[in-house]
Order: sequence, then structure tokens, then C-alpha cells
Amino acid sequence: MSEPTIAMFICRNARAALTSADGTEMPLAGVQVIELPCSGRVDEVMVLRALRQGAWAAIVVACLDGNCRNLTGNYQARKRVDEVRSLLLQLGLGPDRVKMFSVASNQRAVLAEAVRKVMDEARERGPIRILEGDR
Repeated sequence: MSEPTIAMFICRNARAALTSADGTEMPLAGVQVIELPCSGRVDEVMVLRALRQGAWAAIVVACLDGNCRNLTGNYQARKRVDEVRSLLLQLGLGPDRVKMFSVASNQRAVLAEAVRKVMDEARERGPIRILEGDR
């Protein structure tokens, strides 16, 4: 079986959690990082497209509640993630393949642990089969 890939949609301001104090990026094997100006810009189509194009799971990373520079971006993202999870449940694909995490820019360890957990869960579940003929 191949290694899982994860699509990570991350707010530009939360992206600092991927970088250490000395400026080195966190190693993210198997994670495709998609930077957004704000997590509120993520929508259901983006997440579903990432899953359809081969990601085994998706993560939306937002600023902590109350710390969004765009005021409500992280709340909008949470509503959209909930909608995607509902759609996945209706499709029988398991809503836990899409998760949302809120982190501060200095919470590198929290983000690393979240990515590790999602990667482990994706390995357990295997790839998503949502293309015609994949059943």
C-alpha cells in the first residue's frame, strides 16, 4: 500500500506554526500545504476536490478563536468543515477524514501532533474511493 497524502489548508497567519524560531520549516512528508489568505476562504469544493484528486484526508488550520485578523474567518471555516463532514457522512466515506485545528503561530508542537494523528488515521483507513469504478 502506498503512503497517505494529506491536503492541509492553512491560514497565512497560522502558517508560522510550521516554522521554528530558527526559520526551519517543519518536515511534512506526505502533506500538501495549501496556504490561504485566511482559513475563512476555504470552501467545501476545495476540500472535496483535494480528496477526489487523491488526498486520503484533509486538514484545515485556522487561527485561534477570537484571534482571526479577518474577525470571523475561523468561524466561517468551521461551518464549512462541518458541511464537508456532513457530505462525507452522506456519501458513506467517513466524516473523520476532514478535520479542523486552531493554532497560534507559536504552537508548532500542537500542529505537528495533529498532523501525526491525522496521518496515522489515514494510514488505518486507506485511500478514498470516490471516482466512478472505484468501488
